[in-house]
Amino acid sequence: MLAAVKTIKQAILESQYRAAKLVNREQLALYYSIGKFVSENSREGTWGTGAIETISQTLQKELPGLRGFSPSNIKNMRQFYEQWSMLTNRQPTAVDMQTSENKDVINTTQLLDINRQPMAGDLDLMDFFALGFTLHMEILAKTQNLEER
Repeated sequence: MLAAVKTIKQAILESQYRAAKLVNREQLALYYSIGKFVSENSREGTWGTGAIETISQTLQKELPGLRGFSPSNIKNMRQFYEQWSMLTNRQPTAVDMQTSENKDVINTTQLLDINRQPMAGDLDLMDFFALGFTLHMEILAKTQNLEER
């Protein structure tokens, strides 16, 4: 019986870990997409001053209890997109294609805009998605250029 409990416990823990990784990837993809949308509209002059604050307040009213979408966090999403977009916007590699065949893993190439060929030294998208948003923001705050990141 003890071996059975140990086996089941291990299966539960592994499943919880995989679920957490998928949630993190989905959250990063959402924040990246929001960052792109906000960047394109706020940097090109489509939106006026205070638009991000208005969006944040309206989201809070329409989705009571929503967390993580304060004006400062939406600006962080914009920074997240702007700082990482040059590395994540690339054509899929063979590894990406193999990953997309696995139904338990999100096809990261479909979540991000794809518009250039891969370059030597590009980051591995699986490594990118393994880090949480807060850690990404910490990396961006403490580094000055892509090489340091």
